[in-house]
Amino acid sequence: MMYFIAHDKKRIHRQIYAGDRCGFTSTPIGQREFTDCPAYAERLITKEPYHRCPYCVSAQTTLAEGSRAYAD
Repeated sequence: MMYFIAHDKKRIHRQIYAGDRCGFTSTPIGQREFTDCPAYAERLITKEPYHRCPYCVSAQTTLAEGSRAYAD
């Protein structure tokens, strides 16, 4: 599992679930880090003031207004 770390906001995103609600696209390039090491991500959470992104726990889906989830 890959993680995206936003050092400016001290937030750790699960890359597979990151989306527009996270705001990770507004993180400056110099403040971004990618890692595939869960131990590193957990160490930042437990020993540093980092926290998990509340939006990166499941897939983010939205339906456009007027769209139908399934046909009649």
